[in-house]
Amino acid sequence: MSGTLDVEVAVVGGGPAGAAVACHLAAAGREVVVFERLAKPVWRACGVYSSPLTRRQLARLGLTADQLDRLIRPIPAMEVSIVDGGASCQLEYPWPNEACGIDRVRLEQALLDLIRGRGVRVFEGAVVRSVEVGRSSPTLTVSQESGVARWTPRVVVGADGPASIVARESGVARPTKWFKRGALTGHRAYQAEAARMVIGAGWYMGIAPVPGQRVNLGLVMGEEDLRSRLRQGDPAHVVNGAVRAIAGADSLLGAAATDVVASHLPLVHRVRQTAGPGFVLVGDAAGFVDPLSGEGLHRALASAELAAGAIGDHLGGDRLALQEYDRRLRARFRSKDALSWALQLFMLRPELARRAIRRLDRDFALRSTFAAALADLAPATTVLDPRFVARLLA
Repeated sequence: MSGTLDVEVAVVGGGPAGAAVACHLAAAGREVVVFERLAKPVWRACGVYSSPLTRRQLARLGLTADQLDRLIRPIPAMEVSIVDGGASCQLEYPWPNEACGIDRVRLEQALLDLIRGRGVRVFEGAVVRSVEVGRSSPTLTVSQESGVARWTPRVVVGADGPASIVARESGVARPTKWFKRGALTGHRAYQAEAARMVIGAGWYMGIAPVPGQRVNLGLVMGEEDLRSRLRQGDPAHVVNGAVRAIAGADSLLGAAATDVVASHLPLVHRVRQTAGPGFVLVGDAAGFVDPLSGEGLHRALASAELAAGAIGDHLGGDRLALQEYDRRLRARFRSKDALSWALQLFMLRPELARRAIRRLDRDFALRSTFAAALADLAPATTVLDPRFVARLLA
């Protein structure tokens, strides 16, 4: 093991959340290192459908309009339907508030290139073996091809997803008892203009256009149900079984796969707090409910911006800055989390979902309000209002 290395901020995870927080900190003149366990960005189970706000957030980081045009497929609408086709409605996202279909692999590479250009040291193929926090200075043990190194940052940022070693070793990870989910995701060569959200019995599938004349298929269901299906066939077979059940989706079965179907088990991740002595959690590491609302990437970028400000204040001597980050992050997403949990209840009651979808299809005002809240263009409280719910289920 080499000697101990000092740095102001160490970020564990080089995905969008980790790269974004590093970008903000570097712009503020902070010394940052990023440890990413993969040698290069590759496709893995993650969300690609995102809020219209995501493009603006990426632009604020410094990606150019040309880069964003290559990385994002504008999505003007999303059809929400019951699997048998008996109920459907279309949520509209007209310009300039189109939803985003993201090329995640190329986005992650673009963000890593961006932060390298701003002086951030990025170590790919670097596996963080241990994290110690709660002391005067956090300590990381990191394995690379060159050997094992010990780092002592002033702050460590956990941007390493739902299985976050930072959340686990800091003692804030919480066991999940309800709505335990798993997901399968992959891409196929297929041309589509709008996205689709199809609700089945105990499962749903998102179909989102992304750059390169492809669509991303994301199948989400109960964790035990998914594990059972995977014992009977490989991930691609499980996805095809769901596609066969969707009314009007026969053409998707013959579309060529452009990558392997990746699995994400377990999907839901919760934490007791998102910051503490010497550590901060961002993105999925800070808690993840479910991808139904297309929340993941938008939340990753929003939490990264909040975290960078708090870390800067903490390094400047504000002893309450990290505690304040935890409060502000929870306040920022409390109503959206409540909406996500409410939508999960609808998933468990297909007839209730069928009634709500038919009502949305008939009522333009309800449909517009729901579409805006789902895409973070309006507060989630607008659809949690009892008056909205009463009209929806009338």
